[in-house]
Amino acid sequence: MNKRWSYAMLGIFCLFAGENLYAQTIIEPQLKTVIQNAFQANKDLKVKSMDANKTLLEADEVRAKKLPHVAATGLYGYTHNNGSLDLPTLNLPALNLGLFEGATDFTMTSQIAYAGISVRQVIFSGLQIPNGQRALQEKSKAQGYLMDASRESIAKDILASFDQLMLLDEVEKLIVDSEKRLKKEQEKVNKAIANGLAIPYDRDKLKLALLELEEKKVELTGNRELLQKKIQQEAGLAVADIQAIVYQLSPIMLEEMPTDVQERSELKALDASAKAMEYLYKKEKGAGLPTVFAFGSANYLNIFDSNIKIKDKPVVGDINLSTNHLKGRPNLMVGLGVKWDIFTGGEHKSKIKQVQLDQAINETKRADAEEKLTLLLDKNKLSYNTSNQKLRVGEQQVKVAENNLKMASRQYEAELIDVTELLATENDWYKVNLAYYSSVLQQRLSAVELLHSSGKLLDTILE
Repeated sequence: MNKRWSYAMLGIFCLFAGENLYAQTIIEPQLKTVIQNAFQANKDLKVKSMDANKTLLEADEVRAKKLPHVAATGLYGYTHNNGSLDLPTLNLPALNLGLFEGATDFTMTSQIAYAGISVRQVIFSGLQIPNGQRALQEKSKAQGYLMDASRESIAKDILASFDQLMLLDEVEKLIVDSEKRLKKEQEKVNKAIANGLAIPYDRDKLKLALLELEEKKVELTGNRELLQKKIQQEAGLAVADIQAIVYQLSPIMLEEMPTDVQERSELKALDASAKAMEYLYKKEKGAGLPTVFAFGSANYLNIFDSNIKIKDKPVVGDINLSTNHLKGRPNLMVGLGVKWDIFTGGEHKSKIKQVQLDQAINETKRADAEEKLTLLLDKNKLSYNTSNQKLRVGEQQVKVAENNLKMASRQYEAELIDVTELLATENDWYKVNLAYYSSVLQQRLSAVELLHSSGKLLDTILE
């Protein structure tokens, strides 16, 4: 009964261990916050976001063309006219006189006041308005996908920079460990020299090795400062905030290998552009149809203080006429209108052909991009698998180097080897561990590149 219980507990433990293995957090939560801050601080992303919003505003502007347009007009003016008027002659037999015989010259002055409101609404535009609106909406989507592509590149750079910082931390630990051992050996050598059991040569060799470690420390400090400044510029963080971020530089093990590149933001952007051009093509085709609109107006007209002078009339001479006002209130008009561009010099056909060429170009770009991205995905898969194999080899090398170092220390204490051989073993241990952590860094980079090449990096960061 106890054995069964033990086996059951062992099975449950293995199950949870397996779940933890595959439920590994690929991106550390603290890095997700940094990356989000970088998105907010990046000026290029801000410009692209404003461009996308601008396109949506253009789409709203096109949509507004379907709504009624109301305009109000008011004006006041003074007119002075000289003219000639020729009316049919009116004969008066009783007076033996013909009125309005010949052309009559006149002068007219008047003041005019006008106020009115008019309404105009497009009823049918050959579907140019809805298709134009949808084309701009799809263009905005394409711009949004390109923003996602930029976000992925920013995230990838920040992850790489922080991983390099963590690598420097591991290198610093290696230097400190090696320094402790060498100083311990140096103390032993100094005592042996004092007792006449060792020669100064051994002490000088250890001192030289310690100086080399000091040189590595100086180089490490400079590299760390450069990385911190780079992250400061990318994410807008203070140095103290950057230094507060610490995590274990461990391999990123992907549960599933990506199989295609259809989630790449660049391909989605090209797909959205293709839809935008499809709507644009429909819009240009509809431009050959008539535009039907409804209109209406109401206005007030007042012509006042008018004076008309008719010159040199028979018998009466000049005639002066005047009016107080001539009013129209209100003047109403409603109706339908049609506008049809029958011939535009081939401009309409030219625009259709331009859109067709743009569609062909976009389709070619899409096919080329998919082919190149698929090749890149295959390359990154191979790189990821190779880096995992190198890690397994590196782990074995670290174990061998640890054992060699322990054995060399014991042999040196037993005076079976000299200080040169001990330092050579110490140096091998340092190089092997440095190579291992470099392999971990490369494995993490290849895993991130694999996620990026499949278009899943941004989703992994934002989840």
